[in-house]
Amino acid sequence: MKKRIFVMSLCMTLLISIPFASMAADKEGLKDLNGHWSEGQVAKAVETGWVNGYPDGTFRPEATITRAEFTKMALAADRLIPGSENAIIFENDFYQYAYYDPEGRYEETFEGAFDEKLQKPLSDMGSHWLTKQGWTKIALNYGMLVSEDYAHAGYRFSPDKPITRYEMAIMMDRMLGLVNPANENHKDESTGFADDKSMKDWQRGYVIEAFNAGVLQGYPDGSFHGERTATRAEAVTMVQNALDYMEEGIDEGITLKSTNHPLYQFHKDYSGKVSCATVQIIDGRIYVPLDRCYMSCGEYSDFRQYDDDLKNRSYKVDYQLIQWAPIHQGLEVNQNLDSKMFFAGTKNRAEGSSGKLFFTHKVEGSYWTMDTAPRMLYGHLMVGLKPVKKTEETKNNQFPVQTVFWEPNSKIAEIYIERIYLPFS
Repeated sequence: MKKRIFVMSLCMTLLISIPFASMAADKEGLKDLNGHWSEGQVAKAVETGWVNGYPDGTFRPEATITRAEFTKMALAADRLIPGSENAIIFENDFYQYAYYDPEGRYEETFEGAFDEKLQKPLSDMGSHWLTKQGWTKIALNYGMLVSEDYAHAGYRFSPDKPITRYEMAIMMDRMLGLVNPANENHKDESTGFADDKSMKDWQRGYVIEAFNAGVLQGYPDGSFHGERTATRAEAVTMVQNALDYMEEGIDEGITLKSTNHPLYQFHKDYSGKVSCATVQIIDGRIYVPLDRCYMSCGEYSDFRQYDDDLKNRSYKVDYQLIQWAPIHQGLEVNQNLDSKMFFAGTKNRAEGSSGKLFFTHKVEGSYWTMDTAPRMLYGHLMVGLKPVKKTEETKNNQFPVQTVFWEPNSKIAEIYIERIYLPFS
């Protein structure tokens, strides 16, 4: 049993430099960007700190960027950084059925693993710097990389190969939680680009979603040229555009609190401030991280060591298990013998027997339609909850993952939690 590690780095601004050649921070002036079409977005990225210029004061916007470099750039911008709380959640908690290691093995960390459904290792990444620094595992566990994309090449990622515009668009959709609408909402729909007919059917949905989110644009001749090798300017611009979309409505002044539901029996009181939780307000809805409303696999495993009821599987105490499906971008909550599955980018929520929903929602089970589709923010599935004023009348008839008690004057958002929940401290 791996012990959980609590890291406070996510509570601070996470800044990281991407190793293009030998890069150094030089935010005062990137002399080859003056007048370049990407100047504005690159300047924002440099100001945030997830990318820098070269030691000679240049940015080299027309130089190419490799698959490995772009993967690290996207993860760093998304705050999924090795050693951060977000990354540890994916490494040790959510993706508990198995995790990837450089030698190509799976380590089973919770009983009942679905071996045939796991991400397969990338066969050429064992000694690469992306793996040694911890980025490959996070990319696979989150789903920024999907190993099946490279099955035709023997699962070789070819990390030092220059990345194409298609590949960047797909990774940005995964970063933003747009995989499900990309796969489901654009059947036989044209992208509108002049070279639309040259695209593969499965590519169009990803291009459309990335375009609608403001992530990408075409060339002056109206074409997309997805097969072209991307430049550093295009790469940074796409990632910064994705962040502009993702970070809509963030309010750092909001305090998120959790509280036990008065009608449920809990093992202990889990009320209190939820640390390191970013909240968004969009179109009148308050978006909170769904994983903060439930107990994760790793927390359950640790908790089970100290609780005889759970250890002996007597089920006298309700429990929650959370698994993240990196390919389908869904968060499954196992609640005793029942499951709920929430999907990024779609209002459909599946319910059924425990273990029947993981990795795909096209299985047996019923469907519930949510008012708003969950979003992704820094690796968290964000659910939009209806704000309600807490009164004696409302406090007993509201349910978790539906509403949030909201006090606009104090800017306190309070969520009911489902049974056992261990807030990070």
